[in-house]
Amino acid sequence: MSRLAFALNKIEETLTKLLLASIVLLVFYSAMVRWAGFPIAWSVEMAQLLFIWLVFIGANQALRKNRHIGVDFFTSKLPPKGQLIIQVFTNILIGGFLLYCIYFGFVQTSQFTLRSIQNLPFSYSYITASVPIGCSLMFITLISKWVLYFTNKDKPLNSESVQESPAKEIKP
Repeated sequence: MSRLAFALNKIEETLTKLLLASIVLLVFYSAMVRWAGFPIAWSVEMAQLLFIWLVFIGANQALRKNRHIGVDFFTSKLPPKGQLIIQVFTNILIGGFLLYCIYFGFVQTSQFTLRSIQNLPFSYSYITASVPIGCSLMFITLISKWVLYFTNKDKPLNSESVQESPAKEIKP
């Protein structure tokens, strides 16, 4: 199972790198062509489409690696059991919010199937589908963290998921 998770993680990382490179190249090309007097009407919408997907896939990577911003000034002063209670409560809130976003993201995506992007021949649902799909990825990551915690008691709840291969520490 960890090989599959590791492979999916690599695919996700490669996809985000490709999306970022595509956005940079598209915006650069569009700016150069506009400067030359030949603006491309669809470049802004395509960059926005790619960017929203980059945001949600990148948010899943940040969740997996515990890189989302957080303030632990007060919680770090609590005893370990208090920290665990706060982490469990926070993760339940995050899970509930993700489920809410998944549900209403699918509702919104289905509502925008007939609407098209202004200068592109694509349905607007390609943009709105990033919300439920990205939140579903984050929910799966959150569940895998919970499973990892309950099957391996010596790791904290916010430890890296099974999908991430931890670096081995070399001791002299």
